[in-house]
Amino acid sequence: MSLAGRTVLVTRPAAQGVALAARLAAAGAMPLAFPLLEIVPQPAALAALPGLAERADWLVFVSPSAIDVTWPALADHPVSAKLACVGAPSARRLAALAGRPVLHPASGADSTALLAEAALSDVAGQRVLIVRGVGGRAELAEGLAARGATVEFAEVYRRVDATPDWAAFDSAAAAGTLVAACVTSIEIAERLFSLAGRPREATLQSLLYSVPHARIAERLAQLGARHVVTTPAGDDALVDGLSEWFQRHP
Repeated sequence: MSLAGRTVLVTRPAAQGVALAARLAAAGAMPLAFPLLEIVPQPAALAALPGLAERADWLVFVSPSAIDVTWPALADHPVSAKLACVGAPSARRLAALAGRPVLHPASGADSTALLAEAALSDVAGQRVLIVRGVGGRAELAEGLAARGATVEFAEVYRRVDATPDWAAFDSAAAAGTLVAACVTSIEIAERLFSLAGRPREATLQSLLYSVPHARIAERLAQLGARHVVTTPAGDDALVDGLSEWFQRHP
């Protein structure tokens, strides 16, 4: 198996990395849990969320963390608003929790792709509640507002630096087994390099990165990464991208 015996960093927040680590292990890899971010819920925003959701025509979740943090606060409150996500894996998870369909891009997994969906082409006079972390990207809100929607935000969590296991990183690097990382956001890519510091920079630049978006690949290239594979969103695609690369480069 192409991933057998290879250590792969799982850089997502801890709770979100469990399924990906299991998928990597099933493919023969040695996943190393290496969360770069910790997700901290915002109690005031969560308390206000049911009231905001009740007035909304659309609830748009822009990350897996938005779903994980938010849904317990909404579970006991009927939500009649239509639901949307920026990626298919998040949409499947939300649909399972909500018990109804969730709009998501037919292709792509970002705000541009979601804005291209026909269901959001005419939102004039509608209220859209974007559920996200503190300080999210502006593109989706600006696009919907330009179409006449009233856009509000529920910033239900903030991201803080986690404390990854650098001793385990150094041990795997010294043993020669550390070869790859799964990186699912630009922020994670930047924090990986900034927290590692200069002594580990060469190791990071030599790794193979599996990423779900071209923007992440571009940022990693700017940071000096030499090998990046861009895949569709989802754990299976991330792992398959690594496997296929190592099959071509044994």
